[in-house]
Amino acid sequence: AWTAGSGRSHFPRRAGVVFRDVKNLRERLQALTEGDEEPETDAPEAVTKVAFAYTGEAGRRVGIASALYAQEPIARAVLDRCDSVFQEERGASLLDVMLGEAGAAGDPDDPAWSQPAAYALECALTALWASVGIAPSVVVGHGIGELAAAQAAGVFSLEDGLRLAAAHGALAGTTEGADGPALESLEAALADAAIAPPSLDLVSGVTGRVVGSGDALDAAYWRRQASEPMAFQNCVETVAGLGVEVVVAIGPPVERFGPEATGATAGARAPVVIGSLTGPSGNGAPSELERAFPKAVAEAYEAGLSVSFVGLFAGESRRRISVPSYPFQRRRHWI
Repeated sequence: AWTAGSGRSHFPRRAGVVFRDVKNLRERLQALTEGDEEPETDAPEAVTKVAFAYTGEAGRRVGIASALYAQEPIARAVLDRCDSVFQEERGASLLDVMLGEAGAAGDPDDPAWSQPAAYALECALTALWASVGIAPSVVVGHGIGELAAAQAAGVFSLEDGLRLAAAHGALAGTTEGADGPALESLEAALADAAIAPPSLDLVSGVTGRVVGSGDALDAAYWRRQASEPMAFQNCVETVAGLGVEVVVAIGPPVERFGPEATGATAGARAPVVIGSLTGPSGNGAPSELERAFPKAVAEAYEAGLSVSFVGLFAGESRRRISVPSYPFQRRRHWI
């Protein structure tokens, strides 16, 4: 698989096969040759515009985080960095909550913990997609997902974004009349954060438009973002109008970024929508969770994205081997 992915030409008409073992691989390849899993009739064109849609909170993520932390060194490094920052801020481990460890200091359903956990997970997924050569040209986020989208666009660092997410979650978890300290915490995090203009198209959840050169992503903006409903339909129409060909949901796939939504603009061709992880809640079987990201990469490959397959083998020792060359059609034509 490493040799085929990293050492061979990749044609427009393609199929991605995710397998457990040699027996399962044979079954999947046999299904391909028999036409049961035939690729689309029209070969996909090379994709030039990809949007990452950060889905924000979408249920408990204990199983998802555990699988990524165990299987993916790139994601593990990002989660460790986030946990280090969180421990400095709160004196407790965010990672223990994310992994469902016994004796964890917080409740994964409490916004004060779930929102920074969602941010950390989505930043880890951004890094994981980058490791296989796939990066966005457009980003949009729902709720806490907009912080992860802004981090991907270079608006602030991973660490500053985590501090904002922790303050954002604390504010979301307060009751009416008791949000003064939480708001002060958000203000303090914003005051300490180094905020830069986005380096790619960032669709604002506040306005529903692409953030322009004259738009300030300052403390006033993030206060509005934390307290006002997202201008979701405007965001959807903006993404569709930018000519996006593939939407990658960063987080569990949820309907708000499904094909019906992203194809809402009249006359626009709905982009291919790929979920980074399995199921809305991420509570699939361990084996399914372990294969969730490779399945997403296979879908991206079939959709026409250029994939750096070496990234799928991070932390592993691999070498090229001699494998059969392309067989062509094995037909003779006599003049």
